[in-house]
Amino acid sequence: MDKDRSKGLSLRKRRGKGDKSKKPVIGPPRQVPMPPMPGARLGPSTQSIGPPQVRSRDKEKVADLVKRRMSTRFPIPGEVGGDVPPMPAIPAMPSIPAGAGAKLPTPGRKGEAKGPDIDISQFRDPAFDPEQFVATVLANATDEEIKDFQRKLKNVRNRTSSDLQKNVFVNRTQFIIISKEIDKLKSEMRVLRGLLTELHTTTDSLKTESSFAKDDVQARKHANRSSVADLTALHMSHLQALWKAVEGAQKFLPSVPGRHIVLESRHWIELNAATWKPRRIVHLVLLNDHLLIATVKKKRVDANSASSSRGPSTKNVADKCWGLSEIEMVDLSTQSSRKGVSHAISLRVGKEAFVYQNESPEKKADLLRQFKKSRDELRKALRAETEDNLRRRDSVSFFAGRDPKLLEHGDLLNSLSAHGSGHSMFTVEGQSRNLRWVETQMDELDENIAHRKFEQAVSSVGKLRALAQSLAKSNSLISELIHLKLDERASKLASIITTDLVENPAQKTAVKANIQWLVKLDYEDRAREAFLEARSATIKKRTRQVRFEGDVALYISQVALVQFTLIKNTVEIYNSCFEYRLASALVRWAKEHIQNYVELLQRQLETVESGSKVYDDCMDITRIHSTMLVDCGLDFKELKGPKIRKERSVEKE
Repeated sequence: MDKDRSKGLSLRKRRGKGDKSKKPVIGPPRQVPMPPMPGARLGPSTQSIGPPQVRSRDKEKVADLVKRRMSTRFPIPGEVGGDVPPMPAIPAMPSIPAGAGAKLPTPGRKGEAKGPDIDISQFRDPAFDPEQFVATVLANATDEEIKDFQRKLKNVRNRTSSDLQKNVFVNRTQFIIISKEIDKLKSEMRVLRGLLTELHTTTDSLKTESSFAKDDVQARKHANRSSVADLTALHMSHLQALWKAVEGAQKFLPSVPGRHIVLESRHWIELNAATWKPRRIVHLVLLNDHLLIATVKKKRVDANSASSSRGPSTKNVADKCWGLSEIEMVDLSTQSSRKGVSHAISLRVGKEAFVYQNESPEKKADLLRQFKKSRDELRKALRAETEDNLRRRDSVSFFAGRDPKLLEHGDLLNSLSAHGSGHSMFTVEGQSRNLRWVETQMDELDENIAHRKFEQAVSSVGKLRALAQSLAKSNSLISELIHLKLDERASKLASIITTDLVENPAQKTAVKANIQWLVKLDYEDRAREAFLEARSATIKKRTRQVRFEGDVALYISQVALVQFTLIKNTVEIYNSCFEYRLASALVRWAKEHIQNYVELLQRQLETVESGSKVYDDCMDITRIHSTMLVDCGLDFKELKGPKIRKERSVEKE
């Protein structure tokens, strides 16, 4: 406002910086003396009359009006903001029918019909009604808008189809990667579980062995003694002695390679697990893989022979036997709060618990130490065997499971399993590989075939074949397996390429590429036969398209042009794609088509007199068009002379 005032005219007087506190004082109006009228006399009364008196209220009112007048600013014509037009009226919003779902029309290009926009979210509604949608959206649409709407629907459908195909390919690739990661994670979790078990066992062993270090040193010295006796025979003799000393022990512990006795501990008392009362006397026999519990029982002796018998009056009977992996042995000396119970251990097998007590602390400590040591050794042996089986399954069973057709070659898989997992390892470019790597290469080959990347697929087949050939001497089983996998995929790839070759036999560039791929896959014969058959079908189709309208010479001219041109083009494409050593098949094929043309010419000239104008025209046309074959290296003498009528006359005679 102040800025605008400074630009316009004002009746106010500008004040300086020092006059900010002073306000202008407006005095009462003064009477301006009028000049005397001509001829008037000035009397004394007139001269003495002073200015009229004004009341203070009127003065304030007049001063207020003058201030308002002086503070009002009137714009000057031509000044900025002088002639401001009134604000235009707000246009009314277009009404949108309820449930239409179409968006507001957006301005399009000039001269272009703009149809309703498509809201894809409506099509995802389960209760979507297409008839109601069309009736609502296209109710007042013109013909151009309907066509534009149809074009948009087609674009959305094509885009959705391509997105779906891409998602399928991406999901398949991700599924293969995730399945491999899951298999790898399973093996890592298995190794982690074993490491945790070892850590737990080692911790327990350290707690137990800390109090029996001296006994452990003596036991280690005793174990390290060299013996000349055969361990196998020694172990067998110990087992036989055990069978004799313990009745029924052979039923629980038959002879197995590597099984031997680790410790025999006698004079143990079995306690009731609930009441801790003594039940019976038992003997504990610890083996490298089992724990045998033998009950001490009295023998039944007759009274008459009691005085004469001097043998022992007790016998040992096998009662229970468990594998070391099923048992958990706990020392109860620190856990038991019951008085009178000391040097006791607890055996937990599944949900059952057994308590045994011995008066000698040395026997208890020796049993605990040997039990933990034997269980650790057994666990390591089982883990090594499991890992070996997993590697074998990785290289054989997994490989066969991914390709069920290999199950038909049972002798090959059995041979590979018999040789073990070490035989399934081989070296590729200085790195050690197994059959899982081969399966990964096969997955990549399948993916290239599915995506029609024929150049990469053919290159992969060539590399894997070279690898299998290089492994033929060092690892024949792996070489044979790779050949079996490659033959199946190479046959599938060759079938797809052959189909493309048959569908497009006239495109020289595409035909040459397809034939080169088939040659690299060692399917040269299939490529040659498929190409020639496709060209034969083309010649037959084009010949049938020629219409016979009564003029024999015109018909022969058109047929000769079609057949000889197609034969010439076939010869040129064949020579550019195949070697000259395979030219005999091309010559044989061309001769068959020339003979077919001769037979067609004979049928058309059956009713034509020899030497007539029509006859001569047909022969001349045939002679002229046959020169195409001479240019490409083929020359058939039977088409040069008019021998057709003569041969027919000889046959009739």
